[in-house]
Amino acid sequence: MSRICVVTSGKGGAGKSTVTAGLGYALAKAGERVLLIDSDAGLRSLDMMLGVAGSTMFDLSDVFAGNCEPVKAIYPSPICTNVFILPAPISLEEMCNPDEMRHLCRGLMRYYDRVIIDCPAGVGKGFETAVAAAERALVVTTPDMVCARDAQIVARLLDERQVKSHLLINRLRPAKVMDGSMPDVDEIIDTAGIQLLGVIPEDEAVAVANANGRPLPSDCNAAVCFANIAKRYVGEQIPLAKLENM
Repeated sequence: MSRICVVTSGKGGAGKSTVTAGLGYALAKAGERVLLIDSDAGLRSLDMMLGVAGSTMFDLSDVFAGNCEPVKAIYPSPICTNVFILPAPISLEEMCNPDEMRHLCRGLMRYYDRVIIDCPAGVGKGFETAVAAAERALVVTTPDMVCARDAQIVARLLDERQVKSHLLINRLRPAKVMDGSMPDVDEIIDTAGIQLLGVIPEDEAVAVANANGRPLPSDCNAAVCFANIAKRYVGEQIPLAKLENM
């Protein structure tokens, strides 16, 4: 079973950090101990989403500079039991290299059931570092054919590195799909060329939760979808909800 996963996309703004946090919460609520690693150096956001932004002293760069042991740069989320975060460096120049990321993740697997790495957008050096340790990848796209095409490019790069990928469609607006004004799920899958793991509908509760460092309300549409995605992630056979029910 794959225990180290990278959440990535070809295009910025697809919602990688939202997916990383949402999946982390859902896995933790199912009883797993989850570490989220923010590798988006210079543009980190997971610390704010998980409610630890005001209490961090160390980050990923401090671990590799020898300023602290890894445990001192890992913070428990005060808003969700069993979710922990290792923040990204504040500067791109301080980011570790692929070999260092691989070594770190393998060492941390002794203490966590899952490690999920939040990858920076694009396919440059940050991408290479984030995917180095990954056994599995979730490629995030929005209902945007440009974003879906970029997801196809990322999936090809992952395949070259022998990292199996699945697709997550984020911020889908079911009413717009049903009236024909937005691409439907099948079109997005065909363009991306990746097997679908789940769909997350547009939900105002997500923006509110992220902005305030709070978990999603358990009864909101997005939280229900993340719970189902987490079940599929660990191998359960959960059917996709019908658009009209999202």
